[in-house]
Amino acid sequence: MILVQSSFGFGQVGGTAVVVHPRYLFASLEPSDYESYRFRNRVRAQEAYKVMSEMMTTNSLVRIKDGPPYSAELEFAVLMNPMARATFDPKTRSYSYAADLDKNVPFDTANAKTVASALAPATSAIGVGVDQGKGLLSAD
Repeated sequence: MILVQSSFGFGQVGGTAVVVHPRYLFASLEPSDYESYRFRNRVRAQEAYKVMSEMMTTNSLVRIKDGPPYSAELEFAVLMNPMARATFDPKTRSYSYAADLDKNVPFDTANAKTVASALAPATSAIGVGVDQGKGLLSAD
């Protein structure tokens, strides 16, 4: 499918969709590319069938979690460290964090001064709306 956006000039955007039948799409491929696609598609289908059959026979179609993938001791280190990564355990088929995760999270304070100055109240009251005495709107 090809999607083309067009503008009507007043902020509205329309779209045009071109839908191509798979037979025409696959007919446009080189025979070697098509055979490569068919082989990869067959492998994916067999893997999906194997996993789906296993889930149906073990009645584990939906795995309900009862807790986060980290322990209570690692909660702060995991949530405050943007570089913390979970690893997949194929035996239990679940993700978890390593127990030796660095618990000393470095805080980045590079932008603290900029944010503090932007949020600080203005020291002068000169500007739009000040019309008391000899302000900006006074003719004196």
